Amino acid sequence: MKQIIILVVLGVLAILYATPAFYLRSGVNHDDPDAVTRYLGMPSESTDNPDGTTVSIYRVEKIPPLCVEYVVTFKNKLTGEDASQQAIDVRRVLNQWTWRWCPSEKKTEKKD
Repeated sequence: MKQIIILVVLGVLAILYATPAFYLRSGVNHDDPDAVTRYLGMPSESTDNPDGTTVSIYRVEKIPPLCVEYVVTFKNKLTGEDASQQAIDVRRVLNQWTWRWCPSEKKTEKKD
C-alpha cells in the first residue's frame, strides 16, 4: 500500500513540474515573451544580449521546497517575408529552453 501511495505522489509531482515543459516544447518558434509570461508568470531574471536575444529565467515552485527554473531564450524572427507584403515585421519568439533545479539558497555563516 505504501508503494502505491509513493508512486501516486511521485506521479503528481512529475505532472506538476513537467507540464510547463510540454507547453514550452510546443511554443518554440511560435510564442512570444508575453505568452510565456502569461503561462509561467513573471521571470525572476531577464537579460538582453547584444546579439538581439533575451534570456529569461522563470522560477516554478508548485510545492515548496521543490523548485524548478526554466531558462528560456527569445530570438528575433522575421515575419512577413513574402515579396507581396510591403513591410517585413520582426517578432521576438521563443527560440530554445532548458530547465534546472533551483540553486540552493543556503546562507553561509561567518565563522568568528
